[in-house]
Amino acid sequence: MKSLLTLLAALLFALPGAAAPRLVLNTSFFAPITSPEHDGALDLLYAELFRRVGLDVVIQPASAERGLLNANSGIDDGDVSRVLGIEQSYTNLVRVPEPVMTYQMAVFTRHADFTVDGPASLRPYDVGILRGWKILERSITGTRSLQKLETGRQLFAMLAMDRIDVAVIEKLEGLHFIQSMGLQGVRILAPAYVEGEWFLYLHKKHAALAPRLAEQLRLMKRDGSYQRLFDQALRGTPR
Repeated sequence: MKSLLTLLAALLFALPGAAAPRLVLNTSFFAPITSPEHDGALDLLYAELFRRVGLDVVIQPASAERGLLNANSGIDDGDVSRVLGIEQSYTNLVRVPEPVMTYQMAVFTRHADFTVDGPASLRPYDVGILRGWKILERSITGTRSLQKLETGRQLFAMLAMDRIDVAVIEKLEGLHFIQSMGLQGVRILAPAYVEGEWFLYLHKKHAALAPRLAEQLRLMKRDGSYQRLFDQALRGTPR
């Protein structure tokens, strides 16, 4: 039966004009990583990456928590990127074993002035993060207060109104919100709160795709197309 289904699938894909199979991935990110116009760095990268393995991809917005739950349950096909090890908690997710990008979680502020040195350095302050960003939810504890916001615009509006002392968010996204909201007097404290790599995660029903996507991602890094697409997406974006 399995071989028959495989043969039928192959024949379907071979039909003239047959649409490529489509996967739906969730994103909780904002420009310039993903965007509603689908011109963010991962929008462009995944369009090319999935094309190389004969698939179409749709990236749809979802809250960070809901996106994970839907991907883990198989309602959707995966999540555009998460930190290494998220599969330990969301056990139906399979990691594509090649990072899609590096990230820096940065501390943005208007008035505070301190050297960022892990969770303890944030504890005297009113802190804001995005709900569902697990690496921050799990590590930032014991602060004077902790606000979990749904969107980056809400996060930076709270910072602009001095409702929080610091906002912790991925650096590129934070810089985008400062620019797009026309905020003045917001700066980044050093060093980054945490740095690392993000990986594409798929529901386990697509586990066989993971090594193929990893291989093509490595090829894109070697042939220069990976950097070209990131440069295209980040053109004009503060870094």
